[in-house]
Amino acid sequence: MILENSEIDAGSSIIFRIPARLADVRLMGISVNAVFGKMGFGDVDTFQLELAITEAANNIVKHAYAYAENVFITMKILIAADRVTCTFIDTGKFKNFLTNNGQGEIATDTTLLPPNSRGICIICDVMDEVSYRRSGDKNILTLVKYFA
Repeated sequence: MILENSEIDAGSSIIFRIPARLADVRLMGISVNAVFGKMGFGDVDTFQLELAITEAANNIVKHAYAYAENVFITMKILIAADRVTCTFIDTGKFKNFLTNNGQGEIATDTTLLPPNSRGICIICDVMDEVSYRRSGDKNILTLVKYFA
């Protein structure tokens, strides 16, 4: 069931396409904060979802593109009756920090990650499902949050 007080209907989708720059990731964060708030998520959940989205986008900028110029990140938000799905698509370098089960031992075991890689732990803690796949030359990172 979609959250009470939602101003966005199930079946809606929103697409963000931004330059792969950290400054633009901040703008994406501000935008998704507003979207999640309009979906009816509370302030804490909205902040956590914004944090997970910006961490994912930051990782794409830093690792997949290594701060390359003139490249873009696309993220699609799809609202279903029972969940919101955020899918990132980029054509940067292949780098999968997750294991096959989607949540990943690597992602949740902080002893295996260097101190500057805590974003993956945040993403996996906030989201209900996290998965990665490579399709042709595209990296596809999918983050799912179920409505409680």
